Amino acid sequence: MNAEIISVGTEILLGEIVDTNAVYLSQLFAKLGIDVFNKITVGDNEKNIMDALEVASKRSDLVVTIGGLGPTEDDITKQSLAKFVGKNLKHDPEALQQIADYFKKQNRPLTKNNERQALLLDGAKPIHNPNGLALGIFYHTEQTDYIVLPGPPSEFEPMVDEKVLPLLSQQYGLEKTIQSKTLHFVGIGEADLAARVDEIVRNQSNPTIALYFKPTDVTIRLTAKANSKLAAEEILNHTKNQLLDRVGEFFYAEGDRVSFTDFVVNQLIKRNISLTAAESLTGGAFESTVVETSGAATIFPGGFVTYADEVKSKLIGVQPATIEENTVVSRQVAEEMARGAQKTLDTDIAVSFTGVAGPGALEHHQPGNVWIGLAKRDGSIVTKEFNFVGNREKIRHLAVMNGFRMIWENVIK
Repeated sequence: MNAEIISVGTEILLGEIVDTNAVYLSQLFAKLGIDVFNKITVGDNEKNIMDALEVASKRSDLVVTIGGLGPTEDDITKQSLAKFVGKNLKHDPEALQQIADYFKKQNRPLTKNNERQALLLDGAKPIHNPNGLALGIFYHTEQTDYIVLPGPPSEFEPMVDEKVLPLLSQQYGLEKTIQSKTLHFVGIGEADLAARVDEIVRNQSNPTIALYFKPTDVTIRLTAKANSKLAAEEILNHTKNQLLDRVGEFFYAEGDRVSFTDFVVNQLIKRNISLTAAESLTGGAFESTVVETSGAATIFPGGFVTYADEVKSKLIGVQPATIEENTVVSRQVAEEMARGAQKTLDTDIAVSFTGVAGPGALEHHQPGNVWIGLAKRDGSIVTKEFNFVGNREKIRHLAVMNGFRMIWENVIK
């Protein structure tokens, strides 16, 4: 069978975002034996969407639309499809209840616009969204089948993996089952990890192995194809063990939606390790990231943002002489900040940040020069110097992420 993908979004046409969803779906369809012969990108315009549906329906067995399912007036993909196939839209009760529960939990009023995300074509199957509010659709006709999916990758990819692929296997009797496994690593650089697993990657066709790199986190995604779910899992586990033989010391978690910062905070919660921080250049960004994790209050009593030298001295006991003799961007100041914060709040560990985010230099220290300290209740302390490259925002982000990395390496690992 052949398929066509219609990506809906003016922001894609303007180049404001990259259409990674169409690539993701094309790769999975290829493994299922579904040929994608055409891809179309259209703006948020009813006529253009309907024109694209007209063309795609004449030449494809399956048409997948991506995007345009939000609550605003320009999110009109469902409405355009309904008009094209001559069907009415109605609210799916389960999706509507999910939206109502979400807004109740957020203590926000539910509006008619928000209810648009629960709309379903008459006669269509709902594709429920495990990570968002926009309901997907599968609609079958004698000539062409239609699948309607949301645009945010954090919603789109899990829906494809967990909902769409099983639906297609059932609908079309596809012989192969696809299973994926995502492995997360930290503390190893991009080039080093790639070199260590290169032989496995080059000699492996099933499962496929894809490496993705972030500043402090490396992800390896395995995708296996087999005649059954059990057989696919066996293939995945075999390759996973091969990879861990090479880079297992850097492995920290498995799963599609794993945040390194959430992982670290959850590990501290699980082990009942209390944490505080003293931040200079990061301005509270580290502490803000900590409390994004549910339950962080059980291990995080509070922290310090100490930009001015006198505040470092007044709040957490950094000696003025230490700053004068070593400058504020130094190992000695990072140590006293971490130790002072730990003692002041009597926590198990404390992290400190001092450095230059830019754009200009500070004393003789260039932008990107950062010291991070980690103090423990037993009196031990670890400090590390970094020289990050990037603008002010990137330097501050890298500092925060490496603070979490130091906790993982020295406390959790």
